Amino acid sequence: MSFFRLGELAGIIGGHLFGDPDFVVRGVQEPQRAEEEDLIFLFDVRALPEVLSSRAKAVVAGKGCREYLPEKYVIEVDHPRIAFARILARFSSPFRPPSGVHPLAFVHPRARLGVGVSVGAFSVIEEDASIGDRTCIFPQVYIGKGVQIGADCLIYPQVVVREYCTVGNRVILHSGVVVGADGFGYEWTGERYEKIPHVGTVVIEDDVEIGANTTVDRGTLGCTRIGRGTKIDNLVMVAHNVRIGDHVIIVAQSGIAGSSILEDGVVMGGQAGVTDHCWVGKGARIAARAGVTAKVPPGEMVSGFPAQEHHKELRERALIRRLPKMWQKIEELEERIRKLLKE
Repeated sequence: MSFFRLGELAGIIGGHLFGDPDFVVRGVQEPQRAEEEDLIFLFDVRALPEVLSSRAKAVVAGKGCREYLPEKYVIEVDHPRIAFARILARFSSPFRPPSGVHPLAFVHPRARLGVGVSVGAFSVIEEDASIGDRTCIFPQVYIGKGVQIGADCLIYPQVVVREYCTVGNRVILHSGVVVGADGFGYEWTGERYEKIPHVGTVVIEDDVEIGANTTVDRGTLGCTRIGRGTKIDNLVMVAHNVRIGDHVIIVAQSGIAGSSILEDGVVMGGQAGVTDHCWVGKGARIAARAGVTAKVPPGEMVSGFPAQEHHKELRERALIRRLPKMWQKIEELEERIRKLLKE
């Protein structure tokens, strides 16, 4: 469907429409680039001048914004960004190749493919692997022996899912993701490092999305687990035996060392790190570039290195910025003391 009526869109997002319900919307666009039949969004009142000058007739905005947009059709909603996501999904969908196995792909005779599965060129699906209904395996993907992948997943090019790992339903693995590589486990013998075999697995639960070039190592004996609804950005390292709860957010270039636990709802900023065998409580927030070396209580925000309560870190940073002036004052006082002692 290439267009929607404004009343339909208001119903989809549960908004209150002020304007013509039969007005036809043909796309979603930025205010500066929009045409008359595009739908635009007001996320922040600071963008009001751009929205007012836009050619678009229809706007989705927060509650109480209608009075600022007298010449527009307005759909008022509680959460404009959630509305944006839902409407954009109606106008666009990810590319899905046609179902079937490409002649240049290899699927082991003992692998099991569900209904409507697509397997792209040069992909390999090994013995006893199982792929759920309507899952898309894009070109150049490797699915190892005994891997279980659920329904409606998108597995993009150059993804590797190693042997015996499990991926749930509606999971998205972006290009370059590696699931199930050996963990970084070695023991010094006195002469050399002895490799510790990693014979565990990885379990990725339903509705997880993992960004490009992120790695999730397999457990040493048990499993590395990523809970349902968790979203992981590009270039993230998840080490062996880590347990990540439900609906966790992990931003790019972060790392979680072995056997650490992130409980449900944790948010981890970019370039943050969590040391091994660490526990981060439910709903805690880790600021960008923080280094977590100790337990983080539920709901707490930490920052800095080593990470500590955010307000303490801010106070220390403020003091550090004052150090040059404080040092200068100390030198002046020392000079005055020396002069007094000479008198």
